Amino acid sequence: MRLITAISPITILWILVTSNLTCSERLLIITPTPSYSHQIVFRVISLALNKRGHEIVTLTPNILNDTGITNYTEIDFGFIYEKIDDTDMSQTRWNLTQLAGLKTRLLTLGHNIAEDALSHPDLVKYYTNRTDMQFDAVIAEMIMTPAIYMLAHRFNAPLIGIMSMDLQNCHRFTLGSPVLPSHSSNWELENLTGLNLSFWRRLINFINTWWSIHSWFNNFANKQQKIAEKYFGNNIPYITDVAKNMSLVLINQEPLLAYARPEIPNIVHFSGLHITKAPPSLPKNLKAFLDSATNGFIYMSLGSNTKSKLLPKKILEIFANTFANLSYKVLWKFENDSYHVPPNVFISKWTPQQGVLAHPNIKLFIYQGGLQSTEEAVHYAVPLIGIPFVFDQVYQVMKMVSLGVARYLDIVQLTGSELYDAIIEVIDDKGYKDRMLALRALTKDKPYDSLENVIWWIEFVMRHNGAPHLRFNGVDIAWYQQFDLDVIVFLTITLFLVLCAILAIVGWVSKKLYNTYYNDISNHYVWFKDKTKSE
Repeated sequence: MRLITAISPITILWILVTSNLTCSERLLIITPTPSYSHQIVFRVISLALNKRGHEIVTLTPNILNDTGITNYTEIDFGFIYEKIDDTDMSQTRWNLTQLAGLKTRLLTLGHNIAEDALSHPDLVKYYTNRTDMQFDAVIAEMIMTPAIYMLAHRFNAPLIGIMSMDLQNCHRFTLGSPVLPSHSSNWELENLTGLNLSFWRRLINFINTWWSIHSWFNNFANKQQKIAEKYFGNNIPYITDVAKNMSLVLINQEPLLAYARPEIPNIVHFSGLHITKAPPSLPKNLKAFLDSATNGFIYMSLGSNTKSKLLPKKILEIFANTFANLSYKVLWKFENDSYHVPPNVFISKWTPQQGVLAHPNIKLFIYQGGLQSTEEAVHYAVPLIGIPFVFDQVYQVMKMVSLGVARYLDIVQLTGSELYDAIIEVIDDKGYKDRMLALRALTKDKPYDSLENVIWWIEFVMRHNGAPHLRFNGVDIAWYQQFDLDVIVFLTITLFLVLCAILAIVGWVSKKLYNTYYNDISNHYVWFKDKTKSE
């Protein structure tokens, strides 16, 4: 009994030391972008960290509002959706001016979001100089608001960047990841990249890519710096210097669904975190419609940011008339319940997408090329027709086409016959389904769980108070030295001067030889002439 009494405290101490409770940390997670498809992925990571015993403070526009979760504080940033309510991406493929305006507006929106986030009273109370609050790591979304990186500097905590899409070129340049203007992985140029491009196409890509990077650093980043100085004072480092020292960069992109490219060591990919283990149940009327589709059904959704109801009337008629001529039923995510559709079409403002894709009767998914939708289609092995509109959607659809699991359709040039033929091809050609099944098997063949891997890396950074050994130190030198441009220029000039010297020498020798030869000929001619006269 005495032995048990003596051992028990030791046992209890050992349990406490090895449990999550004794190694819990406090994390600040700032993900302000108003997009549900982005936020649902970030939420999974936040909840998983909380489940591991860590205290979480998160600013998000999509709060969970679950009082049953302890050590989990949400700062409600939902009002930011009001600033994008009138944003229409449905017309951008027809109107290049509107597309340019949209991109400009998103840059301005980035400044507004940074301002609204850093001025939020529920966040200010954590970083004000009057508080001694500390965090063990700061996880910051990278897409539009680099001013929030300064929170890591304020708390002297490791900075972890997170993206719900692949990195932009400005991020790659900042981190020292190779910038490849014409490579297919450069999603910012949409379908203008690829292999075996002409010199002039590559020249234009080069100029566009580096001009975009230049503009980001000299315009956008400068404005973000001023926002950071407004809230943290003038005695702070430049935000790009803070970004260079990111301990980790988490990217929501399945490598198999992207174009392979060299990466730096502190980039960690993850994917499929938002996919539920059990598909959500379907509403009764929708389930009855899909269950009755004994010949199969087609699902069409353009995502949450592109709305079918805002498409041009001509395009809507093409879809409706084509669907009417099919022997399949069609589920169309449509934002207007009163829109007239053929009898074989079911329209709904909202659908539990994973439940639809998991249905055994599904034959085809027509979508806009969104990353999360792509991951879901692969997870449930549903062949695709991609009709992209903006940003990385073109890149994503092109990649799926290259894998043989999708068809690409241009919404601007779309005709009824083209849409009909594409639908019939993808459904009738079993190769699309077989290749999608093979692709799903590849994405699942990993030595680790994607979520567990992300959590391990985040905890790794906190355990070691950063990960400077993973950082590419080439970003500390001048950009022209990083790319050896000074060496290339020196060698070019040297080679040019050597060639000029060689040409000069050859010219001088040639002139000497010519003069010698000319003099010999002249002398010989004079001698011959004098001799002739003498005879």
